Amino acid sequence: MPLKKGSSQKTISANIKELMGKAGKTRKKGISTLAKKRGLTTEEAKRSQAIAIALSAAGKTKKDGKKTKK
Repeated sequence: MPLKKGSSQKTISANIKELMGKAGKTRKKGISTLAKKRGLTTEEAKRSQAIAIALSAAGKTKKDGKKTKK
């Protein structure tokens, strides 16, 4: 399951959809561990991990949306 190259929103979305499909044995274990540590459902953990992987492949970071005061 190779991911598409690029950093556009369209490419990132396509990669997230690809990652949300069937997960391999190793990734399933990671999803389970993430869910237990953060108190999430496995589906929420799977989505969180898929977003992180897709953004990492695109060379971007997740933005919090929080504004900081100077």
